[in-house]
Amino acid sequence: MAKARGTVPKPRSKFLKVKCPDCSNVQILFNKSATEVKCQVCGATLARPSGGKAELRAEVVEPLK
Repeated sequence: MAKARGTVPKPRSKFLKVKCPDCSNVQILFNKSATEVKCQVCGATLARPSGGKAELRAEVVEPLK
C-alpha cells in the first residue's frame, strides 16, 4: 500500500451570501469571480474582478461553507 503524504489543503476561496446596497436583494456569489457580478433584481454591480479576489461592492451577509 502507498503511504499517505500528508493532509489535503483546504481551499482559500468561498461562496458568499451578499446583500445589494440598492434594493436589499440577497444573492450568492463567488469571492474570486472572474466576471462582473450584477444584481438579478436591479442590475447594480455587486462585484468586479481584480485579478485575484473580486472587489465587493455589496454587504456580506454570511460566508457559506
